[in-house]
Amino acid sequence: MAKQVKSSCRCDLRLGVGLEELIVSLGEADFGTNLLASVNQVAYVDFLSVYQLNTRSAPYMFLSSSRETVDVNADCFKSYQSNLYQDDHTFDSAKALAVLSGLSMAYIHQSQFAPAHREAIYQRHGIQDRLSIVCGNSDDGLFAANLYRYENQPAFGAGDVDAVAEFAGSVAVCLKKHIAIGRQHRQFAQEQRTNLTAELARMYPRLTRRELDVCEGLLIGRTYDGIAVDLGLSVATVKTYRARAFDKLGINFKSQLFAIASGLLDS
Repeated sequence: MAKQVKSSCRCDLRLGVGLEELIVSLGEADFGTNLLASVNQVAYVDFLSVYQLNTRSAPYMFLSSSRETVDVNADCFKSYQSNLYQDDHTFDSAKALAVLSGLSMAYIHQSQFAPAHREAIYQRHGIQDRLSIVCGNSDDGLFAANLYRYENQPAFGAGDVDAVAEFAGSVAVCLKKHIAIGRQHRQFAQEQRTNLTAELARMYPRLTRRELDVCEGLLIGRTYDGIAVDLGLSVATVKTYRARAFDKLGINFKSQLFAIASGLLDS
């Protein structure tokens, strides 16, 4: 079931303080938690996720949140992204409406999914159904805010759909802004890393390209395993480059590398 929704932003609805907190948390780590709390003021939702639905590439999960201690979103998305999305047509009608109006909604019960999809995600985790707000985003095509209920809850009813539809426009506006802020943060962080690496290379010209790459990985919090994957090297080789770099920098510990980096950023 797909439903067209007016895309006007109505911020005076029953969300109250919840919407205010959502706006304040734009770009922050607790945005997903506040989004879930806001949605639950108008309709009960166990957990939610926000997916990119650009058909030109594999889906991407912008954020997720759960009322439960155990958040199943990561496991669900891993299954979905691996292969299930290629045969998922449950968003098709909503996508068509969203392209026309900028905003739509889609509801689907677990029984309506293809068997592989239903077994890998819905039956595996005891999920009852999904209600989605689908909207356009100029930078990422379409994306969907997916709301879920477990089987121990009643399925979403017409009243739930209407209640969520009333503030779907406000949610879409907040999500677009949150995603845009996140992109700006990532771009800024990348620019900072690039500038820092360039400054490190200028101040310590004996460092090789690989040694600089390893230092950059350490500074952004990557593990040796992660750096090895990023650079296509073995962990042993990464540690060798790290030892050589530290020797040239005259340090022994990663904390000292951070101290050097802080000095370069402050200069």
